Amino acid sequence: MREAVTPRLRIDLAGEWELTGWRQNDWRLGLTPERAKVQEPDVPSVPITVPGSVRGALERAGIVPDSTVGAQSRLSEWIEHRHWVYRREIPSGASNWIREHPRERIILECEGLDTKGVILVDERIVGEFEGSFTPHRFDITESIAAGGLTLRIVFTDLPDGLGQNGWTSRIRQFKDRFSYGWDWTPRLVQVGISGPIRLVASVGMALERARISTDYRADPGTGSVTIDVSACAIPTAAVASARLTGPGVDLTSTIPDHGHIVIPVIPRPWHVRPKGAQALYTLTLAVHAADGVTEEREFVVGFRELMWAPTEAAPKGVDDWLCLVNGQAVFLSGVNWVPIRPDRADVPAEEYRSRLTAYRDMGMTMIRVWGGAGAEADVFYDLCDELGLLVWQELPLSSSGLDNEPPTDDAFAHDLARIASSYAERLRHRPCLALWCGGNELTRVTAPAVPGRPLDDAHPALAAARTALEVSDPGRRYIATSPMGPRFEADPAEFGAGVHHDVHGPWEWADSEESWAAYWRADDAVLRSEVGVAGSTGMGLLAEKGLLPNVPRAELRSVWTHSSGWWLRTFDDADPDQPIGAWVSSSQERQERMLRIAASLTLSRFPRAAGFLVWLGHDTFPCAVSLSLLDWGGQLKPAAQGLTSVFAGDVRCTSDR
Repeated sequence: MREAVTPRLRIDLAGEWELTGWRQNDWRLGLTPERAKVQEPDVPSVPITVPGSVRGALERAGIVPDSTVGAQSRLSEWIEHRHWVYRREIPSGASNWIREHPRERIILECEGLDTKGVILVDERIVGEFEGSFTPHRFDITESIAAGGLTLRIVFTDLPDGLGQNGWTSRIRQFKDRFSYGWDWTPRLVQVGISGPIRLVASVGMALERARISTDYRADPGTGSVTIDVSACAIPTAAVASARLTGPGVDLTSTIPDHGHIVIPVIPRPWHVRPKGAQALYTLTLAVHAADGVTEEREFVVGFRELMWAPTEAAPKGVDDWLCLVNGQAVFLSGVNWVPIRPDRADVPAEEYRSRLTAYRDMGMTMIRVWGGAGAEADVFYDLCDELGLLVWQELPLSSSGLDNEPPTDDAFAHDLARIASSYAERLRHRPCLALWCGGNELTRVTAPAVPGRPLDDAHPALAAARTALEVSDPGRRYIATSPMGPRFEADPAEFGAGVHHDVHGPWEWADSEESWAAYWRADDAVLRSEVGVAGSTGMGLLAEKGLLPNVPRAELRSVWTHSSGWWLRTFDDADPDQPIGAWVSSSQERQERMLRIAASLTLSRFPRAAGFLVWLGHDTFPCAVSLSLLDWGGQLKPAAQGLTSVFAGDVRCTSDR
């Protein structure tokens, strides 16, 4: 994590906990005089590492099988129908602190609780939570002062009906939707502590509302950092200071009157895909209290000028999509990002680095964080800052097939705005963050399963998100949804009519490769933010994950349908006597050729065309066939190598020229 808080008391609760599973509400009966009836949990105690998911712990304990093999994911769906208790002892440092500082408060900070439940100290309920995408805080001072020794976090009810096919208008809960089943993953719904968790003293939270922003002008190469602590609870007698260090810079300033300060600087600029090491700077804010105790908070920042300009010969009414970074027009070569695993609490940092480094090396300049899931872990944004990858960050809304329009009432708009503000408070200082988007494929449909016309920010929830972001992160671009403009997809019959702005698709092509090339030669879209072609996973991973059983071809199709049912047309059309290995090779070669054709022809239209983003970057689950460039294990498919030949060496795919 690249942002750190050092209050006067900070106890990290990550590490080993104990997990038990209960029939629904048995644990509640255990808080009553009838506790003898429920002495034993339904799932006995197993160790769990926090952050970490329930399924991950149960797989390690041998209670459920590996969900990534064959159709074994079905054998863990019962996890959703139990209540799960995470338990650990409260470190003695907390009670010692209360005795020494009786006027202070002890706060339990949880950055990720997925999804709903209660907090207990011993047998006393001290708080409730709901919502996966915002942090939670609980004051547990009285319970610790009274001698409380044990902390329990109980996960109870999960929402349902969040999968790919349904009604966006009926979905009010905020949780990773993809994990309920999408065309590239079966149902694997996460439960658990999904982010950092700690105990802090309230006196150590003075800087939590600090606002940081940077400014840079490529010509003449000057910048500044603005620090605003006016909303922070800094003691009157304390002194607040800021120190900026990094390449060629070491500056320290006092922040006057606990207000704000602008520090001029001549920095090295942050670049998209820099030639060498990225220019990153550390900003350290400090509060020096009268008793000599210091609180510090660090931010890693960068200095870059990012502007949006009209594309060449832009059609009437289209938004500005030409991305200028430090005065250089950058082609938005990129991928659509989905979580690396459904149980993303269990993903180690090296998995993020391997995928993001692969995308950088392919020549990708932008990562679109798709709205069917929440914002990513801090390590994702750390790496995008370091590698020079622009981030298109969506709010957690997505289409649903049968309808695609979010609820319009005030309560839902308020909930979305609260999430938008929370995202902005966490991410606004990051140089990688290029724009906000209200969500994925939000449209008004006239009949089920038709694309519909993209919404704009006249929609109440999307308008509320815009307002929240204008307050929390002023100056950053916001778009209501993607695609945007008059059309969802590009229709060849309308090429030349100026109606294809930001469009999605195609994701597959039933005609010849010659007609595919003709389509892209005639294309007039300003931005292609989702384009896909299906391709098989390699034989090694297919065998490893039980996807090559010795069965007739029709039965093999049934096995593959578990994760890949949408994408088996070319398998169905193939010669039934063709060996599977030969079909896998031809499928991968077809994906490589078709994506390379589409990408190279789109790049050739730059700056009329602003970008080309592939759906999708990597597999979340071992799919037999998918639209990904990287398989479940992070290995490059041939299509990734083909796109590398298009983008990696092109100067239009970097700002460092």
